[in-house]
Amino acid sequence: MTLPLALEQITGDLGIELLLVLFMLGCSLFLVAIALERLFLLARVRASITTSRRVVLAARNGKLSDAAKIARSLSGPVAPIFVAGLERAVGRVRGQPVRAMMRECKRVGGAMRSRTWLLATAGALMPFVGLFGTVIGVMSAFQAIGESGQGGFAIVSVGISQALIATAVGIAVALEGVVLFNLLQSIAQRLARDLSMLVDELVELIETEEASRAASSAE
Repeated sequence: MTLPLALEQITGDLGIELLLVLFMLGCSLFLVAIALERLFLLARVRASITTSRRVVLAARNGKLSDAAKIARSLSGPVAPIFVAGLERAVGRVRGQPVRAMMRECKRVGGAMRSRTWLLATAGALMPFVGLFGTVIGVMSAFQAIGESGQGGFAIVSVGISQALIATAVGIAVALEGVVLFNLLQSIAQRLARDLSMLVDELVELIETEEASRAASSAE
């Protein structure tokens, strides 16, 4: 049996609307998997931000070299931000500390928002996929009624009620995608705000230290 004939037999046995329902249910599981993976990454970012506060605390005590050592000992998605800035601040690496940290912040921000567009896309498209399945189901129901020669509300309502399942599933999957997208966006924005406050404080401390060095050398 060739592939086109096999697909035709499958669609004939199950119906296009049922295949669309199965497709949307598969998409629902896929969205949950994406959300769990994103939540795991965001949890790692939160833990990394918490441990990185030690770096800012050391810099606050006026010891950028100690802060750089602590930053090099850390691991996690956020650690490269502080390593990049402090390595340049203490002269181990050439470059501007502020630009280096801003560049790493953009990298972390992009990683936190990665793949969340799939959730938003599913939230926008799944109702139309469900509606398409409903239209196909209604057309099939009327075609079956025409072929059988029997009518009446009872017969029509059975076919339409079965076809409306596709729309219900599509709306449910769309709601799932929108809720998960908003949840991840809210967490990512909160983490980005906390990270920005830490980086801003470290930038202030580095600039203060550089100004103090310039004043000392001028004397």
